[in-house]
Amino acid sequence: MKKSLVFMLVLVLCLSTAVVLAAEGTYEAIIDFSAGHEQGWGPMGGAVRYIASEDFRSAPFSLAVLGRTQIWEGTIYRISNILQEGGVYSFSLWMKGMNVKPGSTAWITCVRVDKAGQASYERLCDPVPVNNDEWVEIVVKDFVFSLEGLDRIEIYPEIDDVEAAYYMDDFKITGDKPIKL
Repeated sequence: MKKSLVFMLVLVLCLSTAVVLAAEGTYEAIIDFSAGHEQGWGPMGGAVRYIASEDFRSAPFSLAVLGRTQIWEGTIYRISNILQEGGVYSFSLWMKGMNVKPGSTAWITCVRVDKAGQASYERLCDPVPVNNDEWVEIVVKDFVFSLEGLDRIEIYPEIDDVEAAYYMDDFKITGDKPIKL
């Protein structure tokens, strides 16, 4: 009996070590708005944002964005505060339209602002069709983070329907270096 207990304890320790070693070097952070606040997502243009309980992907909340009049208006997230120099990261964001026109698409854009205040913009992924009936995932892969010569780096979702209101949820970051939320 004693030997069996010791054997089981050793086996459990070995298996848990394998899981830790398998996960070593991969970091993950998820913002799902379940805390009831924007968790770092801020204003972008004149759009209005609120924590929504009427529709969400992960209970009990999502972030709603409405009152847009430009493709880029909505919400923005400063990744330069949380990512590590030289890290390779992937981003995932789920969106669902409230009043999106048929055929509309969404993507994630990056803005890099240099130390002189000049901004440069880059679309980080291909556009994804969005609609009012289902949550769709927008994915950015292999984003190499470097703040060299820059003041800040931010990302934000865009929808080509300028008046579209939408929900977003489950913003996930994975990478090979730590993420400081």
